[in-house]
Formats: sequence, structure tokens, C-alpha cells
Amino acid sequence: MLTMYKWDDPALKQIWQTLYADNSYLFPYSSWEYNEQIYKYIKVKPSSMFQKNYFLVYEEEKKPLVLFPLYLKKNKLRLFGENISGAGHLDLLYDAAITTKQFENAFSELKSMFPGKTLELRMINERSKLFNFLKGMAEAGAAAVFPVKAEEERVCVKVPFNDNYEEYEKGLSRNARSNLHKAYSKVRRNELDMSLKVIQGPFTDKALLSEAMKIYTKRESERKNRRMDFIPYIKHRYFSALVWAMKNMASHYTFCFFLNNRLVAFMTGFATNYNEIVFPYVAIDSKYGSYAPGKLMIGESIKYLQEHTLIRGLDLSRGDERYKLEMGGVRHYNYRFEIQL
Repeated sequence: MLTMYKWDDPALKQIWQTLYADNSYLFPYSSWEYNEQIYKYIKVKPSSMFQKNYFLVYEEEKKPLVLFPLYLKKNKLRLFGENISGAGHLDLLYDAAITTKQFENAFSELKSMFPGKTLELRMINERSKLFNFLKGMAEAGAAAVFPVKAEEERVCVKVPFNDNYEEYEKGLSRNARSNLHKAYSKVRRNELDMSLKVIQGPFTDKALLSEAMKIYTKRESERKNRRMDFIPYIKHRYFSALVWAMKNMASHYTFCFFLNNRLVAFMTGFATNYNEIVFPYVAIDSKYGSYAPGKLMIGESIKYLQEHTLIRGLDLSRGDERYKLEMGGVRHYNYRFEIQL
């Protein structure tokens, strides 16, 4: 049975939070708290006026099993979390113990409600239980219950570590360890003061937030060979769901790395249900690139987390830049699925 809910229905919030809680397959971008930021500010996206939002819950024997947070525009259904979002991984909400048959039943109900429409699911990570179901449908071809097209969309990198920093460092390649030690030595040799500031919970320092977004925008412009930063900066600083979430969500973390009290690198993200932090924003000030601030920030952040938390993984999201891999990063992948209903 598929039931439609309005956003402000307390029952929807309860179902959403129950399905998300302790579900190790899901990322923070699927949480109620993150999507609440999008819903609150969605009017700043003019094109949202031409979409219709659907919050649909599939139940069996009165037990909610799948929540479809979707919007419809131009005959295509997409995940609600794509609105004004820089999310690194998206997903449906579902019971952690859901079976393949229950997924099939849920999608069949969805098809009966939106016959002929296309459901496009982007940024579905390979750790997702939904990924395994849809990949199986895609591989089944003509034998599948419904047509599914799958393609790899994006490579991401995660840095796992244990409780001991020395053991973590020994696990790096000889060349990576040497480069990391050289970076620390260069900071000491040039008598620079090195420090790490960790912000957990709502980000209330407006000046520091603005400085971080300037670094991110500058780095983005360098990658895209873009000359003007002002409009992109305004977009990131004031009209990003990620920044709204940084300012409001309790699960938020930002690590700021300073040299001589100047912010030279930062990474912003959200704690997951499985003792990791996923970082959609990771950037360094290229002016200080010779000091390898990205590596130093990761190293110092791991030390902090080992000492103060149970977090044992840094998901650095999009891109497999060399410094991420040298710091023990492991590639994982997002996929795009197109389902013909």
C-alpha cells in the first residue's frame, strides 16, 4: 500500500526519522534534518514553482518499508534531496532489513501511480541497499520486473582508520609517509604556527564561514578556469542547502586548518549512522599548496577524532585527487539509475 503525505504531517516526520535512525545504508543527506533545510528555503529556487512534490510511503501490514521523497518536473521524477543541493550521496528511505521482493512491491505501487513517467535516481552509492536492488534489475535486462538503466556517475574517496595514529600512518605507502613527514617538516622549518579548529553542531561563526566559502569558490574557479568569483561565492555562501545544514544541523562537523592564524584548508560534513563523517565540501587555499595543507588537515583531523570520538572514517566525497589517495583513501562509486515506470 502506497500512501501520500504532506510535508507538515507529523506522521511523515516520524516515519522518516524511524527509517533513517541507525540505518547504516543511508547517508546524512537522506535525513529529515537535511531535507528540512531544503524544504524551508526551496522558494529561493524559482524553478521549484513548476514542480510537484510527493512524499510517499509504502507499507506492508501497516509497517512502513520505503519512503519515496520525490518531485515531478517535465514527466521526470527525481529525489527531493536534489533541490538546491550539493549532496554527495542520495537515496530513498527504507527499512534496513528490507527484502528484494519488498522493493519490487514498492516500485510496482509507484509505477501504478505514475505510469509512463521516468524515475531518475542519481548519486546512489554502492554501499546502498537500493543500489544492489537496482543494479540487479539493470543486469536482468528484459527479464527484469521493470526496465532499469545504470551508469557509473562519480568516483568518491573514503579514508578509513583505526584507533591508533601510528598504525594508521604505517598503513600508508612509503612515499606517502615520506611526503607527509616532509610537509610537517616544512611547516616547522618555516616556523609557522599550525592549528586545527573543529566545529561540531551549528556553525555560528559567520566570518569564518564566509572565509571558508571564499576558499571553496576560489578552488572551484581554478578547476573550471573561471575568472569571476563573486556570483558563485554568493550562491555557495547564501543559497546552498549544504551551508544551511551547516548552520542548523547537530550532526554537522567542520575542520578548519590554519597556518599562522590564516585559514588554508577546510572540510565540512555530517556524521553518519556508521561512525564516519561524509564531507561534501573539501578545499585548500592554492596559495599555500606547497605546504600540502590537505594532507596535514586530514592527518590532524584523524588524530583529533581518535582522541575525542568514535568516528573512524572520513568520506571525502567527490573526486579521487592524489592527496586523498596518498592519505589512505579508498575509492567508492556513485551511480545513476533511470527507471521507466
